[in-house]
Amino acid sequence: MYLSSRAATVVAAALLTACAGARRAEAPPAALTARELTIVDAQGRPRLRLGAPLPPPKGAERRAVDAFGIQFMDSDGYEVAGLGMLEPVDIRGLCFDIKDAYEAMCVGLVKGEPSITFRHDWKERITMGVEQGVASIVLHDAQASPRIRLEVDRDGKTRVEGVSTTSPTPPASGSAAP
Repeated sequence: MYLSSRAATVVAAALLTACAGARRAEAPPAALTARELTIVDAQGRPRLRLGAPLPPPKGAERRAVDAFGIQFMDSDGYEVAGLGMLEPVDIRGLCFDIKDAYEAMCVGLVKGEPSITFRHDWKERITMGVEQGVASIVLHDAQASPRIRLEVDRDGKTRVEGVSTTSPTPPASGSAAP
């Protein structure tokens, strides 16, 4: 089958045009620079945010200090966890939050020292850490007052505070002793 010269010219022009339009795929950018990046779920709800600084959690007007890092949000948009650096107060940590924005459990470095904190109703209940070479565990009451402190220093010396050993109350005078 032979094409007329006019038909051959049209086919050649179409092929050249098609080939000219088909360019090689460009390489992805080597770097992405942004102050904030939000990843959304299939419904378009923010679920993960990288930020420098991070915005305050839903329900909070502001953060006490600027935080840089990653926020994890539930389907309602509340922060439920975060990995952050709070440079003004020298804290770096991974925290898991209660829905109304307080950190219930944090693992991190506070002024370069390791620390784990558990909170309930916005109050510290258990803290574990090492400060100036002294390892400690502190148990707090429901009002966040320390009640028991266990410590071991770098030389292996131990200390226990807040534990009282009370003997039974002696019988009142005139009572028969058991």
